[in-house]
Amino acid sequence: MLFSPALYEIGFAALATLPYLKHSLDLLLARNRDLVRPNQEFQGTLTILLPVWNEEGVLLQKLENLSETSQAFNPNLIIIDSASTDDSVSIIEQWKGKDVFASFELLRMNERKGKTAAVKQALEHINSTLNTDLVLMTDADAMFEANTVSNLLKWFSDPSIGCVGASPKRLGQRKEEAEHRALFSMVRNLESKIDSTPFLEGSCMMWRSEALDVEVLNVQSNADDAQIATNVRINGLRTIQDSETFFIDHAPLQRKEHVRQKVRRAQGLQRHLLRQRKHWFNRRHGRFTSTLRQEAAIHLFTPLLLMSAFVAMLARWASIGFAEIDFSNATLTTMHLSLFVAEGVAIVSWFTVRYNIQIPLINRLGVILDGNVQLVRALWESARGSSLHMWDQHQDGRN
Repeated sequence: MLFSPALYEIGFAALATLPYLKHSLDLLLARNRDLVRPNQEFQGTLTILLPVWNEEGVLLQKLENLSETSQAFNPNLIIIDSASTDDSVSIIEQWKGKDVFASFELLRMNERKGKTAAVKQALEHINSTLNTDLVLMTDADAMFEANTVSNLLKWFSDPSIGCVGASPKRLGQRKEEAEHRALFSMVRNLESKIDSTPFLEGSCMMWRSEALDVEVLNVQSNADDAQIATNVRINGLRTIQDSETFFIDHAPLQRKEHVRQKVRRAQGLQRHLLRQRKHWFNRRHGRFTSTLRQEAAIHLFTPLLLMSAFVAMLARWASIGFAEIDFSNATLTTMHLSLFVAEGVAIVSWFTVRYNIQIPLINRLGVILDGNVQLVRALWESARGSSLHMWDQHQDGRN
């Protein structure tokens, strides 16, 4: 009887680790591949898209930052406001820096429908009114460095590149969140070396307008950045993250805020990956198919398998509590002791993340386990019919 839950626990845990092992191997093999930004300048036209909703605390700083870092490229600027209830619209209308752009337009939505709906409406407007080669989407709380725009533009002198994202520099984040983000960014960079990454940071990403089918954007879901990045690759052009080009933003200072952010983001990615299931085994997309399939396994199946392993662990503990262990059985004793050690390491690693305790190596395991906890929470939100595509942004550290 004691063998049964133990074997289930081992089996579920082993299956849960397989996507991580396969993807880690692929990423390891890609580490020495070159992904070099071209030196040639791109000569096409650029439109900057800035979606806003109640951003009065950071909006003026963002507008000035756009003016300082992008005016040399004579871009158009389109701002779409999702029915803000603060002074965001007034700040935009009174801003005196509009003249540095080739054209400026403020689109106003009558009601808030979520960021993806705003982005889709703005892109439809851009496609119908502006003959632009590239679109640069950015968030109100993401600041560009002096060379951010110029570095992204250079990639598009390579005709195989369809979408490029900058890498994040986050200020004020908790240590375990920094570990999570560093891991996330490293994976995006290595996936870019393999072929393409399905995920980019919507805080700063640029794409060829002709490479995106705007109609595929699902306005009832978030992860608009991942939707755009994946669609560009499915349409035949590479989607990459530039590891040496950065934007700067502020991470939540409180754990409950960055957990809320991670659950929202996780649900968006899960729903997006599930909608892409017809491409999981489509050989037409080359190595990107393997990346997409493995990300789907990590985001959708691994958290369920780890949850099953946790239930099996509880069942094993219960069975031990109600039964006498035959310590003369060396195989049974060794198996249970090994499982107790493994469970103890896993639980300790999660607590180091939960309570911001720094222990090298242990923290990396804790970050992965904590990420899966949020993935399970996101799956639960979806299962009960709750959509997180409209959310209140965190305020701590942003003003």
